[in-house]
Amino acid sequence: MGSARHPFTVSPVHRVTKSPLHRVLASSWLHLALILLVAAFFRLWQLESIPPGLFGDEATDGLDALDVLAGRGAIFFPANFGREGLHMWLVAAMFQLMGVTPLALRLPSALAGIGTALATYWLGRELGRAVDWGAGRLGNWETGRLGNWEIGKLGSRAANLPASQPTNLPIYQFTFPLLAALYVATSYWHVHFSRFGIRGVFTPLFGALAFAAFWRAVNVANQRINESTNQRINVALIRHSPFAIRPFVWFALAGLFLGLSLHFYTASRFFLFFLGGFLILQAFIAWARGRAEEAILRRHFWGIAVLFLVAALVFAPLGVYFLQHPGSFMQRASEVVVTKTGAPMERMAQAALANVAQFFLPGRGDPEQFYNLPRRAVFDPLTALLALIGIAALLWRWKTPTALFLLTWFGALLLPAFLATDRWPTLPRVLGVIPGVYFFPAMGLLTIISALSRALEGRRGEGQQRVEKARPSLAASILVSLFPCLLAAALVFHASAAYRDYFAVWGPSQATFDAFEGDMTAAWRWLGNNQPAGHVYLSSDIYRHPTFMLLGEHATVQTYFQHSNPQLSWFDARGALPLPPPGEPATYLIGSGAALTDRAGEFLAAAHERDRIAAPDATAALTVIELPAGADVGGLVSEPRTAAIRFTDQLALARARFAPGQEGARWLALIWRTAGPDPQAWPAYRLEVAGLRPNNDPWQDDLPFEAFRPPEWVPGGSFVTWHKLDVPNGEPLHAVRLRLLHPDDRRPVSQPAAADGWHDITIE
Repeated sequence: MGSARHPFTVSPVHRVTKSPLHRVLASSWLHLALILLVAAFFRLWQLESIPPGLFGDEATDGLDALDVLAGRGAIFFPANFGREGLHMWLVAAMFQLMGVTPLALRLPSALAGIGTALATYWLGRELGRAVDWGAGRLGNWETGRLGNWEIGKLGSRAANLPASQPTNLPIYQFTFPLLAALYVATSYWHVHFSRFGIRGVFTPLFGALAFAAFWRAVNVANQRINESTNQRINVALIRHSPFAIRPFVWFALAGLFLGLSLHFYTASRFFLFFLGGFLILQAFIAWARGRAEEAILRRHFWGIAVLFLVAALVFAPLGVYFLQHPGSFMQRASEVVVTKTGAPMERMAQAALANVAQFFLPGRGDPEQFYNLPRRAVFDPLTALLALIGIAALLWRWKTPTALFLLTWFGALLLPAFLATDRWPTLPRVLGVIPGVYFFPAMGLLTIISALSRALEGRRGEGQQRVEKARPSLAASILVSLFPCLLAAALVFHASAAYRDYFAVWGPSQATFDAFEGDMTAAWRWLGNNQPAGHVYLSSDIYRHPTFMLLGEHATVQTYFQHSNPQLSWFDARGALPLPPPGEPATYLIGSGAALTDRAGEFLAAAHERDRIAAPDATAALTVIELPAGADVGGLVSEPRTAAIRFTDQLALARARFAPGQEGARWLALIWRTAGPDPQAWPAYRLEVAGLRPNNDPWQDDLPFEAFRPPEWVPGGSFVTWHKLDVPNGEPLHAVRLRLLHPDDRRPVSQPAAADGWHDITIE
């Protein structure tokens, strides 16, 4: 019963006197300070500039946070396929303190990332303290104190050292949690999401806190059971620690953290299923081995019941919302669930293989620029090797609760990515495996050092051992030097790879700038620092881009399309060009995502470039063009040759002409006049074009008409649109007719003069 080796055991140990150096190295406060320093550096360094810009999903959370500040807070926010709401409240608080900026939006995530590294250390400490009470010793460490963790010997032969002999051996017991925490602190994956203002990074934080509290409860409760059965084990830390409170409080705290996790990210729901599944599986294994009394579920049933009860109570407000809005519970998952596809089992197997491979195989990581350095694996090659060794070591000891816990954690929290198969591999959906997955390389590194210790000590003969029994072994002396060097080398390699890939490769790249909407952020900053001339026209590839709507307009989700700024209009320069009322100046902010085409040149011949904001590749991220008052726009709007054709009260067609396009295509240029905005038509009309080919065969097409939408129209203004006509062989059309279609039901926009909506137009 006591022969099974604990997953974190190196070899039998012996209590020895600690040197002053050991007392310093063994200090948990020193460890926490180191973890805090490293984690804070990776998460706060250049946070105001890396990532550049602000990703649309971040901006959407920020828009919801503005709703909170406007008194419209909620427990669940239905926009963007629905999102749990606690993250928005945290962002709202940060906006209140710092203003609406990308830094304020991302700071909660960065702090959560730092907290996760610290919580990982606590979890590692509690896992190391997990007790094999049937064997009558603490986690098979065979060490006397847990309070300051007496220094253990590395290797059975070293046990012949006198207890009073001071040594300079490594503090092995503290190494495991410290390593895991530093791996999290320097993880490229976790750093990436800690600097990303979305709610997913809170999943590993609350998972680490919940499971650390759970194991703390188990350890404290087991100590009390041991005392009640008169099994005397020196447990000074548990007995004298200021945290030695009743186990039920720790179980309740674990439930609190689990319940809070459910208010952040959908994948956190799997934590409860994982914990319940682990407890059942561990109980079954204990029963199968004839050790039913060692089942955690049996020993601590009422404490575990408290845990799940508290989690349910914390989740209750969100649960009530889901009962009232049943579609919201699965709204996001239902869009991507594997059952909506053909051959679901095959797709699930493919997703499972890809999502496991992304941890270990170079070039098999998440390909999305905003979630990863494309195709970068979670682990660098060295860390991947150590993680595989650690997994093997845990599998060797799978019957022990702590090994089973870590292995089950990894499998259970990968399930969201197996079940959602719209794309694979995917990093956001498996965030729940953090920090558990980073105990694998820590375990692997300690396993290697353990093997090295045994190999070195195996060279010593029994006679030599007896002669040198009063002084440290050669193996111990060697490991005194090698041990910290090996640990430091592995961590430095891991941290260096993460720093290089994130700060030197991913962060400054043009692809990252584009993915994080750098042009919209540049437009926000330019308007904040400059005074534009006349009306502002902002070109973007997304209508009312959430990044600018948050930073520049301070709109909210609930007022998103009702929001109005009379000084600014949105357009897409790839398909339209708005022009100011005659005699008025205008300023054009042209984002790189929707740049001006050559067709606009004749209308802006009198304009001049006022400013240019460079992108990382030295191209223009934002071009600022100023059109002076009374500038010549070619006479195409001010002097139409025919009477304008009125389509709606706000829209009339002034002129139309063909413009030759590339590769034989034909382009139809339409010059429109506007009487003012039409806020109700924000989804934009469709434009239907019909005409006759040279052989009088009819031709008809349905074209987009959204490059300059009705809510953006200016009183007395005008705009030009260009439409590609896919007429066979690029043939010219005659007898051309146009009509507008409503965006909702595609009904023709009709007037008494055109009951069917069709208007004959003259092509110049």
